[in-house]
Amino acid sequence: MKNKIRIILISSIVITISIINILMPIRSFSSQENRYLQRLPKPNISDILSGKYSSDYEKYTTDQFPYRDFWIRVKTATDLLMLKKDNGRVYFGKNGFLFDVDPDFDQEQFQKNMEYINNFIKKVKEVDDGIRVGAVLIPSKGAVHLDLLPEYAPIVDESKMVADIKDALPKDFYIVDLIDSLREKSDENIYYRTDHHWTTKGAYYGYRALSSVLNFNPYTEVEFNIEKVSDDFLGTVYRKANLYTGEPDSIYRYSFININDINYNIIINESMVKDSLYDEKYLEKTDKYSYFLGGDYGVVDIETSIDNGKSLVIIKDSYANSLVPFLSLHYERIILIDTRYFGGSIPQYIKDKNIDDILFVFNTQNFTQFKTMNILNR
Repeated sequence: MKNKIRIILISSIVITISIINILMPIRSFSSQENRYLQRLPKPNISDILSGKYSSDYEKYTTDQFPYRDFWIRVKTATDLLMLKKDNGRVYFGKNGFLFDVDPDFDQEQFQKNMEYINNFIKKVKEVDDGIRVGAVLIPSKGAVHLDLLPEYAPIVDESKMVADIKDALPKDFYIVDLIDSLREKSDENIYYRTDHHWTTKGAYYGYRALSSVLNFNPYTEVEFNIEKVSDDFLGTVYRKANLYTGEPDSIYRYSFININDINYNIIINESMVKDSLYDEKYLEKTDKYSYFLGGDYGVVDIETSIDNGKSLVIIKDSYANSLVPFLSLHYERIILIDTRYFGGSIPQYIKDKNIDDILFVFNTQNFTQFKTMNILNR
C-alpha cells in the first residue's frame, strides 16, 4: 500500500510539473542571469548520433524548468543554512564579496592559445617589424582578495599561470602582471563585490602600471573628477548566487578635469558612429557594466582630438572596457578588437594603419582559456 502511495505521489508530481512546463511560455532570456536560455533543440540525425541533441535537450529542460529562479534561490538558501561557503558556482566571501568558483584549468587550451599568440606575433612582425606586442594581465578577484575568500576555497594559482605565459611567449613580448600591485591596494575599492570585473579605481591603477611600458605620463587621481553614476549595480556573480543580502555596488566615472574640449569619433563594427566612451542607457539596465563603451563589439575604432600621432590596438576581453577611457587621454587613435566577435584577419585589418603598439588586455584566466584565440591566426 505504501509503495502504491509513493508511486501515485511521485507520478502526480511529475505529471503536474510536465503540465506546468507545457503551459508556461518558453523564456528566451533570463534577466536574473543576464543570458539567453536554451531553446527546444530541433532533432536531426547527426546531433542525435553525436549526443549533442541529448545534451542540448538536458540544458533546455534545466533552463526552462518551472519557477527555476525560485528553486535556485531555495537551493542557495539551503546551502547557506548548512554552513556551506558556495553553491557550486559562487563562493560567499567576507564583507559581502561574491567570488566565481574557478573552472578547471585546461592545459590543452593553454598550449593552443600560446601557439596562436606566437604565430600572431610572427604575422604582425611581417606586416611591420616595428610594432611592439605585449599584454596586461588582470588577475581575478579571488587572486587579489585572498583574505576575503572562504577558508580553504580552491582557486587557480594565477601567479604560476603568469610565469607559464612568460615562458611560452617571446622575450620581447612585454607582460604587465598586476597581481602584486593590486594586492597592495586590496583594502581599496578595486573590484566589485557582486561582479567579476575590476572597478574604475582598479582600472585606474592598471592604467598607471601600463604607463612605463607604453611610454606616457599618467595623470594623478586628483586630476580627475570622480562621479558616482550608479549605486544599484548587481553584477554577474550576484546573478549566479541568486541570494544576496549585501549592498549593491556603485559605479564611478573618472573624467579628466583639465581637458574640457577633447572630442571622440567612435566607429563600431564599421557602421555605428558615436561620440562618447560611455553609454548612459545601460545604467537603467541589468548589465550596468556595459555603461563603459556600450559593451563588447568585434571592432571599435576610436579617434580622439589629441594630435600626437600615437596609435594603439587593444585585443581585449570586457575588463578592458573601463580601462580604455584612461588610455584614450594619451592616444590619437585606439582600435579595440574582441576575438569573440571579430570575423576577419587582425594583421590584415591593421595593415597600413601606422600602429605603434598592440596590447592584449585580458583577465589572466581568459587569456589562457578563451576558445576564440584561434582567430589570431587568420
